[in-house]
Amino acid sequence: MRFKEDYDGTTVNEIEFNHEGLKIKKVAKGHQKLSSFLKEVFLPEGYPNSVSRDYLTYQFWDTLQELCSTLNGTLASHAIFQGMGVGNSKASALGATYTWLMKDGTGMISNILFAWSKGTLLDIDAKRWRLFADVLNDIAMFLDLLSPLAPPYLFTFAMCCTSVFRSLVGVAGGCTRATIKQHQAQCNNMADVSAKDGSQEKLSGLLGLVLSMTLINIISVSPLITWATFSLLTVLHLYFNYRACSCLVMKSLNPTRYKVLLEHWFREGSVLTPEQVNCKEPFILGHRGIQKRIVIGASLEDLDVSRSRMMSELGTNESRYIIYSFNDEMRVCLRSGSNHRDQIEAYHLAYMAALQSSDSTIFLPNTDQKSKYQTFLSEMSQEGWDLSFSPLGASQLRYSPV
Repeated sequence: MRFKEDYDGTTVNEIEFNHEGLKIKKVAKGHQKLSSFLKEVFLPEGYPNSVSRDYLTYQFWDTLQELCSTLNGTLASHAIFQGMGVGNSKASALGATYTWLMKDGTGMISNILFAWSKGTLLDIDAKRWRLFADVLNDIAMFLDLLSPLAPPYLFTFAMCCTSVFRSLVGVAGGCTRATIKQHQAQCNNMADVSAKDGSQEKLSGLLGLVLSMTLINIISVSPLITWATFSLLTVLHLYFNYRACSCLVMKSLNPTRYKVLLEHWFREGSVLTPEQVNCKEPFILGHRGIQKRIVIGASLEDLDVSRSRMMSELGTNESRYIIYSFNDEMRVCLRSGSNHRDQIEAYHLAYMAALQSSDSTIFLPNTDQKSKYQTFLSEMSQEGWDLSFSPLGASQLRYSPV
């Protein structure tokens, strides 16, 4: 009786049981063993079936941008040390310490404030904030390069500014990276995906360190070479980041992707696939299709209920949401007990109401609208959209009759 053993799709052993006992034949060759070893070290277990289809493409561009960032970081560190007086006999260690403490303090404060004000938006627009973080990181490095040219009384201020930028980079970059890893992990293996991403990042960092040793010798020749190198690396860094974000195919609905989807649905009568929507997603500037902004989880306080008919509708309607128009916004008030599916439905009908040239203040869904929505929902599921969660930016405000 004979058996074969496969590991991650590759046959590694052939095992035979006979009257002489057990016989094992090693099938995997040297290059196959090396390939399997590298896959084990740098790719998640079960790749490619355990990750999203865009995993390898994204990681390729992400690794390249990380390498450029490492090299630019070398240039920035070199400039900071010059500005703090390394190699200057007149420089004070106490002054450098105060500068470093003030830099860290401003960074910590800005970290807290940014996480408080923008934390919920990072899940909604992961691509946009990911790119924002890298642009801000390049700006911080640009200021680092300028810092040695600043007079002593401005150097500390410049260091505090770069610390603020880097703290925002840390929050935005770290949180959006977690969102992307969650998207990539297809088998509840987010820890493994994150760990292997860290290994790839460290490998890129090691390569960057080796190249940095050569780079330091080159830039020490002339400031012009330093700025030319920085400019080239910055352009490449931004390009690689844009390619990385562009290749992501998110299957959840955020406001931008949902508007692209709805615009096509109302115009063509068909539902686009996640791949098609992500290709059209304007993640840098956002969608400009309709003029009115849709707000999920709004308050009833600005609702015009001057007519008794509308008061009656509000009191007797069993819908889990109410849509009303206020200035340049379509506001959706969510009833207590509503869930994310209700939010998807409300967003759809709010978009529909925004397209109508109606003077009505309150929009309550009717039977025909709900029927069309159910058709739309069914087609979305068939096209592969993930409706288990939808980061549409809903607040936690809910209303209930008393």
